[in-house]
Amino acid sequence: MTSAALFDAPSVPYFSTITIPALPNLTLSEDEQKLISRLQMRQWWYRSQMLLTDAYYRGEQVITDLGIAIPPQLSGLRTLVGWPRIAVDPLVLRLNVESFRLPGATDSDSDLTDLWNQMQGEQGLLYKDCLVKGRGWMMLGSPASPGDLPLICVESPLNVTALWDVRSQLPEALLQTYWFEGQRHAAFYTPDQTIHIGSDENGTWSVTDRDQHGFGFVPAVRVANEPESDRRDGRSEITAEIMSITDAACRTLLGMEVAREFYSVPQKYILGATEADFQNADGTAKAAWSTYISHILALEADEEGAPPTVGQFKAMDPTVHTKIIEMYGSQMAGILGAPPQDLGLYTQGNPISAEALQVSESRRDRYARWKQKSYGPRLVSGVQMATRFMNGGKVPDKYRRMEADWTPPEILNIAAETDAAAKQVQDGIVPARSDVVLKRLRYTAIERAQLAQDFAADEAAQILAELATSLQAKQARADNMVASNIRSGPNIPGTGTQPPATSPPAAPDVSTYHG
Repeated sequence: MTSAALFDAPSVPYFSTITIPALPNLTLSEDEQKLISRLQMRQWWYRSQMLLTDAYYRGEQVITDLGIAIPPQLSGLRTLVGWPRIAVDPLVLRLNVESFRLPGATDSDSDLTDLWNQMQGEQGLLYKDCLVKGRGWMMLGSPASPGDLPLICVESPLNVTALWDVRSQLPEALLQTYWFEGQRHAAFYTPDQTIHIGSDENGTWSVTDRDQHGFGFVPAVRVANEPESDRRDGRSEITAEIMSITDAACRTLLGMEVAREFYSVPQKYILGATEADFQNADGTAKAAWSTYISHILALEADEEGAPPTVGQFKAMDPTVHTKIIEMYGSQMAGILGAPPQDLGLYTQGNPISAEALQVSESRRDRYARWKQKSYGPRLVSGVQMATRFMNGGKVPDKYRRMEADWTPPEILNIAAETDAAAKQVQDGIVPARSDVVLKRLRYTAIERAQLAQDFAADEAAQILAELATSLQAKQARADNMVASNIRSGPNIPGTGTQPPATSPPAAPDVSTYHG
């Protein structure tokens, strides 16, 4: 698609970052150095918390124990519980933007769909960053060449930090760091220019490029998860209580592993035995393991003739630990709003029907709807910012108001949804081919566009078929009338009878004519 097809101002020069000054200033000013240092401190301040929640999501967290029940020799033994993932992944699966709608439109805008297609494979990364690390970043760039669409991609919040204008809630400056060929590089964004810098072996920054673009805005959008009035950066879904219960469950599993190693084989005890009972014939002591696994112990009686007493301790019962883990799982299910079977509690959460399963998922469905309302305006801001790259730095008037077209998060019951839609159409509540009905039945924006073409083609074919049938019927009536007239002859008007048959007049006899 060309820029003329996407926007209404094809004659406006591209609002891009490809212009490089002839003589770039390769040194940072004192104010720029202070601002970059401030952004670095801010980045490292938030980075530790994001790395912590990310470690819990990946199952790489460090679990501390009391050092009482676990011997030092087993300090390297690890147990993992994947419950933090359940706080994130089900929500990511429920969040999907197909495209964007304009006010009064009954379908997604096709131009914006083309623009958003770049994010179809990356929007899941954005939502995962938001839910795990508390925020995600959409970075925007100018088209690679004239006529192309602006670039939209997702960058890790571990590498991006910004300073904000409190009044407008827009970034005043932004620092993005990355590694390239073994050296650290960064892009320092301000509303009027982008400064590309690199660090040397001593960690000193030097300017590699200055782009005096004059945007008037920083081309990045932050999508925060659960922001608060005093914490606009948001927070992770992996909260302190989730991390605490996860650690407790992991320690319980570790205790069960240790108990399995030490107490799964029943322990024996012997009362009244002498030292000689545990020696070989040559007087050397028997190995502990061979003594332990001996099935038959030949023990001599003592001086009074009483044989030693041999007994066995009860083997370890793993339910002592599994009941504790189930208790932790129940607590986690309540915090996450997850069905018990998602945490392995099948005896407590096995649904008896599809409707019961849908009800058990309803809390997370409602939570996903809330996420859509929270994330939607920020995604709209990102798309609007992308349109500025090809419209002289301004948002086209028709794109000043739009909304994200989200896929419904609920489980689709095809039979029930189809029956409900059919009844609403029969009662005249909605048109049969309304985009609302098709979206409710989970047809995507592309499928709905294809169905619109199919409907139009089907209507044209139906009109032609009806026209052909009408012409055939009209021709058949005309043929029947002609055939009826031929069979019966003309009728005398007003009498309903036929005239008598008469002979044609005779030709005059010219032989008797005398003139």
